[in-house]
Amino acid sequence: MAHLKKNTRGAVPGLAVHFERKTDRHTNKEIDVSKSYLNQDLMEDGSDMLSRFNERLNDVYCMKRDDVKALATWIVTLPEELTEAPYEQQSAFFEATTNFLNDRYGQENAVAAVVHYDETTPHLHYAFVPVVFDDKKARYKVSAKEVLTRHDLQTFHDDLDQHLKKVLPFYEQGILNNKTLPFENVAEIKKYNDQFNALKTELADIEDNIRANQAILQITDQALTEVDLAGKQIDAFKQDLSKNLFGKTVLKPDDLDRFKSVLGTMKKATLQSQHGTEQLKQVLGQVKAQLAEIQSDYQNLEETHQALQQRQRDQQQLDYAMRDMLKNDYGVNSMKTSDVQARYVLYKLDHDELTKNKKTAKSWLTTLTTAREDTNTKISLTRLDQGIEQVKALINRIIELTRDIFKGPSI
Repeated sequence: MAHLKKNTRGAVPGLAVHFERKTDRHTNKEIDVSKSYLNQDLMEDGSDMLSRFNERLNDVYCMKRDDVKALATWIVTLPEELTEAPYEQQSAFFEATTNFLNDRYGQENAVAAVVHYDETTPHLHYAFVPVVFDDKKARYKVSAKEVLTRHDLQTFHDDLDQHLKKVLPFYEQGILNNKTLPFENVAEIKKYNDQFNALKTELADIEDNIRANQAILQITDQALTEVDLAGKQIDAFKQDLSKNLFGKTVLKPDDLDRFKSVLGTMKKATLQSQHGTEQLKQVLGQVKAQLAEIQSDYQNLEETHQALQQRQRDQQQLDYAMRDMLKNDYGVNSMKTSDVQARYVLYKLDHDELTKNKKTAKSWLTTLTTAREDTNTKISLTRLDQGIEQVKALINRIIELTRDIFKGPSI
């Protein structure tokens, strides 16, 4: 739905050409120039993006380095639920998004807010200089790191979603749209997938090593046979020498012993090669067993993934049915967040799904009290009052149980 990019100063002229369609030679083949007249510049003030950018940089401090991220750009794509909506509603969506971005990052820092309707999917290009106040030097400075923090990125989509639902009556489904699985499951599957591929690579390396050592072993097995044969021949030769009728030998027995020692070393090396091959075979067996275990875990996670996707589709179908019933049978077009939260708590109470956590119980009480004080709530006040009393009683039981636990058994 929304994508952030941090850009250096050198990238700004190229971005300005693309955003403001300053050329007819588009490298992007998806641009349909016959629709470019539909594009909107939401910052029509008589200037252009590059001028605004340079003007803002003149007002604040920015390090003179080529790698400084002096411009940040958000691309916000039109949600699927609005692709068939009238042009006026699509335009209202992008204007509301721009207002949200101006409030979040400072309208004085914005240098572009352009909506493109001439590509496959309508989208907003919003560009701004990431500026913060430097308390130590008492001046404004450019710092993408301090503006676009981890917290800012983690809360961005949810904050934008809530803002749009609040200001756009026709915007019901939301940009989040329940289309993604819980991140933990995806991360788990990726982790096991990475382990699976790493083990496959390791297994292939070990098998190559095994094959190489087996080839060496075949050679050394033959050499070992020849060594044994040579040793026997040398022993026989020494005996023949000792029986020489002339009492003289051409070779000294010590020379033959040294030669036999060399052959013994060869035999030892061969045995070590055999031992190394056996060790590799053991490692291979361990890796294969670990691979089988990872494959089993991976299969289980894939099945869990598929089950979650099916449950998500079922839940989405039920959600659509409930929305249709509320809208067409009961005339309810929207429901306040406070009412939704209160109804959730009341459902828990009605079905005896009670918490044992004092903090959670107190949050339930706050939720019901907030809904009770709202004069526009659609929930029966009698039901809210009953729920409040139930939660108060629940909190008292939790407190008493905790007190008994800490007091311990009486003596």
